[in-house]
Amino acid sequence: MHFSSPCAAGKTIMPDMLAFFDSVGCAVVGASSNPSKAGCQILVNMQTAGYDRGLYPVNASSDEILGLKAYPSIDGIDGRVELVILATPAAATAEIVGQMRSRIDGQGDIRAIVCAAAGFAELQTADGIRYQKVLLDFCREKNIRLLGPNCVGVIDVKHKVDTTFIAGIAHVPGGISFVSQSGAVGAWLLMTWAASPAGGVGFNKFITVGNMADVDIIESISYAGSDPATRALGVYVEGSPESRRLVEAAAAVAKRKPVVILKVGRTEEGAKAASSHTGSLAGSDSLYDGAFRQNGILRAHTVDELSDALRAFDLLPLPAGDGIFILTQAGGPGIICVDELASTGLFKPSLVSMETKAALKSCLPAIASICHPEGHADITAAAGAEHHVEALEVVLRDRSVDAVIFITVATLFLDLAGMARGMVKLLARLKKEGIEKPVFPVILSGNWTRESRAILENAHQPTFESPERAVKALAAMRSYGLFRERSES
Repeated sequence: MHFSSPCAAGKTIMPDMLAFFDSVGCAVVGASSNPSKAGCQILVNMQTAGYDRGLYPVNASSDEILGLKAYPSIDGIDGRVELVILATPAAATAEIVGQMRSRIDGQGDIRAIVCAAAGFAELQTADGIRYQKVLLDFCREKNIRLLGPNCVGVIDVKHKVDTTFIAGIAHVPGGISFVSQSGAVGAWLLMTWAASPAGGVGFNKFITVGNMADVDIIESISYAGSDPATRALGVYVEGSPESRRLVEAAAAVAKRKPVVILKVGRTEEGAKAASSHTGSLAGSDSLYDGAFRQNGILRAHTVDELSDALRAFDLLPLPAGDGIFILTQAGGPGIICVDELASTGLFKPSLVSMETKAALKSCLPAIASICHPEGHADITAAAGAEHHVEALEVVLRDRSVDAVIFITVATLFLDLAGMARGMVKLLARLKKEGIEKPVFPVILSGNWTRESRAILENAHQPTFESPERAVKALAAMRSYGLFRERSES
């Protein structure tokens, strides 16, 4: 497979994607009070997100839905409507387009349409293809942007927009933006974040592209990546007929901020599954892999790896070098961490000073193993909360240390919450002194650790489920840092 060349010939120049996120007035066509309907959840999400610029349910059978006045058709809405969300059956497309045409001719206000409904060209049936053509032709004629059909929609936490039908989303502001060819993967990520110890992971924009009749994955990458509020961009990709343009778009963003891509279809079987799902060509995985490496685009192989890297990039400073110190209260997990770090080929143990070793010996239990091997301290289960915090300060103050992986295991006699509060105070104090190094806390494990992890995460310090996951996030940060160093030299 060769990367296809960009082809703009014959393509209509359309407005950018701003109308999806900063619209005045939103009509939800197919709105419902039935919780089992997408049209109900979309309304709930728009309300929960705090959208306050005019929300109009459209349903011919209801006068009021979720406390909002309902309208029998979109052309009868009194207020301004710049965004339309379609949650109606595909077979109703011609009728809905007729209503929108009437409204445009009279008020000229619709700027963007999110089509959440399925049953269009993704079915590869004559009817589905025809419905999509009717909708797309109307949008092109009237210079309206179309997302979908068959998409989950968009979220913009800053502008209080959530057109999705995903339940339980935590609208926490942050610097992560995520673009996905799969609505299910996007929902998976958002629901995982909502279930985090702190009750939500901060993010900026969320875009799913569905059938890509108009807005595609490439434009979405460029748009989300150009947003100043995006500090890290995540992408789920199955394939694209314009693979070179896709890589170029991601590469342009990677020059300014980290881009982490979960590209599926790594195997022949996965490529076939991806093609069946979206109709996109998965392309040669080795070519994608090489192009990503060359352009500083980071590749994740699981949703967890993607999420961990994005959270680290959003909240932690890049490591200044390759000197890593493992501070562990548990022997086995610490050894696992050593193996994982060595396997990356990106790091070396921090060779801390004799003064640092002496300070560690002074503040830790007598049975602690300090720098055997170098760059590693097993503080043992005898360590209390204050030992953890004091040892972390000693290590972070050493000039040879560029990052710390901090591992502890819950015991009945260890005050994890007190430890977490101490860490928060320590990191804030060191920051005031100009000492900012990434710390990767791994607090094992399960419900025992949720309170302590929530304390850290509420202070914008990400935590990690395992040593392996912490190392992968750290490796992503180091890889990107090396790319930036090469680019700027």
